Amino acid sequence: MGNLFVYRTLLIKFVFSSLLIFLHFLYALYSWLIDQTIFKQPDPWQNRSINGYKKYRLKKLPNHLVVSVCQEEVFYEYLAKLLAWALFLEVPVISFYHNENGISPEELFFAFRDQYSSLLTKVNWGLEFNDNIKFESKKCINGYKWEPRIEVNILTSKHSKLQLVNALRTVCSTEEEFSDTLVEFAINKTFPMVEPDLVVICGKSCTTFGLLPWHTRVTEFLTLKTHYNVTFLKFYKLLEQYSKNEQRYGK
Repeated sequence: MGNLFVYRTLLIKFVFSSLLIFLHFLYALYSWLIDQTIFKQPDPWQNRSINGYKKYRLKKLPNHLVVSVCQEEVFYEYLAKLLAWALFLEVPVISFYHNENGISPEELFFAFRDQYSSLLTKVNWGLEFNDNIKFESKKCINGYKWEPRIEVNILTSKHSKLQLVNALRTVCSTEEEFSDTLVEFAINKTFPMVEPDLVVICGKSCTTFGLLPWHTRVTEFLTLKTHYNVTFLKFYKLLEQYSKNEQRYGK
């Protein structure tokens, strides 16, 4: 009788363990299929019908979107896609952040040019993009009118550190009474950039890695598992989530 009870217990454990393994397998298969082209949302720039555009209109957009890729190897093909999709959704400023010198402006530009050459008339290459890149971009426009609708920047931790040092120098050299207003003025003068409304952190942990500590008081932080093989739908869902959130404003 005792042996029968042991056998039944082992059988039940075996059945449940097998079921759990099978469920894990199904979930892994589902995740893999979602990442494959067959299930991907098509690039909106390849299907720009009026109805399709209205489908993705959002009530609230970030004025400055930052994509942090500090935890991952940088894939420029997908950073270029994120830039193009931000342009499609009418985000005016997008910055890509790495806490070290992990993003090459040249490689990002060439990746974008190779995939979206027709959109170069709509892009303003900002911080860290040198004059050679800007000249190459305008040369690729081939006579079309340059009407930028989005500004692109690359940020590293050096911007925050250098910003703080220069701001302190400005504060120390003035004869005005020390105040929050004076510090804010010095920071804005040193680093005149729109405060990020939304930071999308790519990776497993939600950490800023020192991203613009003086500019993130009103920032919302959302996470993306990875920027590699990212789909437009995943990107859109993040911005849709942001549009439904109430801004923190330092709370």
